[in-house]
Amino acid sequence: METKPPIKAIIVGGAIAGLTLAHSLKHANIDYEVIDAYPIASPVGASIAIFQNGCMVLDQLGIYQDLRSLVHPLKTMNIRLPSGKLVAGPPAGALLEQRFGYSVCLLPRKRLIQLLYDHLEDKSKVHAGHGKRVIRVDHSVDGVEVFTEDGSSYSGDVVVGCDGIHSSVRSEMWRHADLNQPGKSLADRSAFVSEFSCLFGIAGAVPGLPPGEANIVHGKTVSFLTFIGLNGDVYFFLYMRMSERYQWPDSPRFSQEQAESLANANIGAKITEDVTFGDIWIKRRTFTLLPMEEGVLQNWHWGRFTVVGDAAHKMTVNLGQGGNGAIESAAALANALNEANLSRRGDRVSQEEIETALSNYQEFRRPRLSNIAHAAYEITRIQALEGIKPWVFLSTLYFDSTMLANLSTEQFLGTVLLNYIRRPIRLDNSLWLQDRNKPFTKSPSLQMVACVVLVLTISLVLKA
Repeated sequence: METKPPIKAIIVGGAIAGLTLAHSLKHANIDYEVIDAYPIASPVGASIAIFQNGCMVLDQLGIYQDLRSLVHPLKTMNIRLPSGKLVAGPPAGALLEQRFGYSVCLLPRKRLIQLLYDHLEDKSKVHAGHGKRVIRVDHSVDGVEVFTEDGSSYSGDVVVGCDGIHSSVRSEMWRHADLNQPGKSLADRSAFVSEFSCLFGIAGAVPGLPPGEANIVHGKTVSFLTFIGLNGDVYFFLYMRMSERYQWPDSPRFSQEQAESLANANIGAKITEDVTFGDIWIKRRTFTLLPMEEGVLQNWHWGRFTVVGDAAHKMTVNLGQGGNGAIESAAALANALNEANLSRRGDRVSQEEIETALSNYQEFRRPRLSNIAHAAYEITRIQALEGIKPWVFLSTLYFDSTMLANLSTEQFLGTVLLNYIRRPIRLDNSLWLQDRNKPFTKSPSLQMVACVVLVLTISLVLKA
């Protein structure tokens, strides 16, 4: 029996979303090429936390065990007031590991990307670095052709934009959509806004910040997150509301001088009662200041175009689900393309079949992603102490040390797995196979909340 040629995907973007998709397509016997304007695993000074949902997919792809060997897992999440005073120190990381069988893995972003790249069997399919910036995508009923600055071109059945918030594939998708359906992209062009900025970086070990802990410091002016990873390395985040709300693509670009100025203005801020941000800043190795765009596109695809990760759904980093969401979205797209590859009628997959697959990907994935993006939106404002919600949150957490783990458990039980690869064995004895309708969160007593809100508010005023 003659074997039909596989679907071929042109993946633009060789970071977490693009390389996860490449691995996923390889397991589905779908051909691909990866294109990136920068060398793979370029040093950008960012860190990442891979939570249980990301770990599940990476385990299916045979990557989790090597990932786990690179990290010191997160065990405890310390929730603090601006004074550094501890509200609660729930063992959220340890509980999630017990429930799902996976550690929360903290590491430099480039190390994860390098790991994904190293696990690719055929690296000749990856074209990255000088000259590989995408300048144009041609689209027809027969396929797509992607052109790069160095004069190269890559042909396939579908083009996937895994190229971030400033996605060139998304711009080309909008251009073609508007040519065929004027105004089609109008709503999505205003989907991304930014209200907060984030100064993030990596620093050396700091006394008083032990590996395996995180500190989340709530504050009106600035708030902080620090993860302490392998060898005591500190992955730090300083969040601040900007003076105005920006619409993408007019988000501000910050210089290193502006980043240093922001840091120096907050060196006395408390991370714990005994450690200041200045103690971390003096040990800095890398740092960057960026706006944090937020938004989810209404349309993730058109014709043979589609987008994955930050190109489709961008959220603040406070929840730590940007990279994990990209991993899940890559899995969801791979599932849809696998179904199209197996069910196609002709030797070559038609545009109609591709469009059906991409529509299925969006319809399946977007509702869950929108809920997670909303959770990121809320936690960002909670950490900025906006309104009454932060005090309800802190009060509940004060009395229930399992709350963070419970909220995460409910979220991770909906993880999108690759449906053509066996579920990882480590999940067999986890909550994954137990009663997934059981609620993990409890409603706190209103009287208890009111009392603790009063106590914490007075405490904050006295400590200010």
